[in-house]
Amino acid sequence: MKLHAMEASGRNHFQPKFVLIIIFVTLVVLTIIPVLYPLIGYPLYVSKASSSRPLPTTAYESQQSEPLPSIKISEGEDCDIFLGEWVPNHAAPYYTNTTCWAIHEHQNCMKYGRPDTEFMKWKWKPDGCELPVLNPAQFLEIVRGKSLAFVGDSLGRNQMQSLICLLSR
Repeated sequence: MKLHAMEASGRNHFQPKFVLIIIFVTLVVLTIIPVLYPLIGYPLYVSKASSSRPLPTTAYESQQSEPLPSIKISEGEDCDIFLGEWVPNHAAPYYTNTTCWAIHEHQNCMKYGRPDTEFMKWKWKPDGCELPVLNPAQFLEIVRGKSLAFVGDSLGRNQMQSLICLLSR
């Protein structure tokens, strides 16, 4: 009987070492993967372009050679974008639920019976200045390399969808 007890205790002594080795190797692998993951997609070398002409850095540069227009407010203007009024905009709407893919089907108010489109033909007119229409290329250049976040609930989601629609037109 003592012989069986020794065999059992020998196995029990061997298993914890094996389990500890497996746990250690697993932890090492799970630690290394997140550290090395960003490097997997990037080449270790940078190849030089065969052309001596520099490549355009933006899609806008490749389409046009003129510089982006800048938004200018003269020094004398007192522009407060928070004070103003809603005025009719005959050029609107800039997009609709049928022309923008970012508007989800369940948010399609025209599909669910909204009879008029007049609510889409307004713009905000701040006191003391005129807001220009969003220039998608200029906006994308301004936010290049930056992060943009919409914080909130469905209102933030609607603002994000509207920006996507304006940028994709």
